[in-house]
Amino acid sequence: MRSASTGFLALCLAASSAWSQQGNTADDVSQGHHLAVEICAFCHLAAPDQHAQPILHPPAPPFAAIMQRKDVTAQSLTDFMKKTHRGLDEPNGMPNPDLAEYQITQVVAYLMSLKK
Repeated sequence: MRSASTGFLALCLAASSAWSQQGNTADDVSQGHHLAVEICAFCHLAAPDQHAQPILHPPAPPFAAIMQRKDVTAQSLTDFMKKTHRGLDEPNGMPNPDLAEYQITQVVAYLMSLKK
């Protein structure tokens, strides 16, 4: 009886995890859009409805243009946002945005929603 209960519990947890990953995609896109407009828009044209133009001159590539690149995937975006791309060899590279894991997931969801 105990192994049946343990198996049932494991099944419920797995189903719950899968449901939450699928169930929050629209919310992740919305939250990612919000983060992009509040954080990324300082350097990028992150969204057509952002309140101000990027302060970086010249601005970093627009998100819509980045998402038209054939080699861009959710995993490549996630990996990119976890690292600093600025240094002595690349003084104008993107700094690490220092986002929490869930925030990276949200921004990536928003970016992937722009892919055509």
